[in-house]
Amino acid sequence: MKNETIAIAGVSLVLLLYTIFASTGILLNWVALIFSLSPVLIIWMVWVVLKYGEYNGEELEDGQEFGYVDRPELGKQEI
Repeated sequence: MKNETIAIAGVSLVLLLYTIFASTGILLNWVALIFSLSPVLIIWMVWVVLKYGEYNGEELEDGQEFGYVDRPELGKQEI
């Protein structure tokens, strides 16, 4: 699966169903099944995002630190 949006939406939907089932007390067998599969689903989702996801932000300039794309003046170090 090469579309990270589908992986994120699918895993989010499964975990939302888990939360609903666990809080209402219905389908407790499904709650146990989803709970046991959730680490595998999360790892798979992270793998898909890291492998096929694309970064669409600005590239960092020389001397600019990561994490300051929204405030460039914080990322420039004056030496």
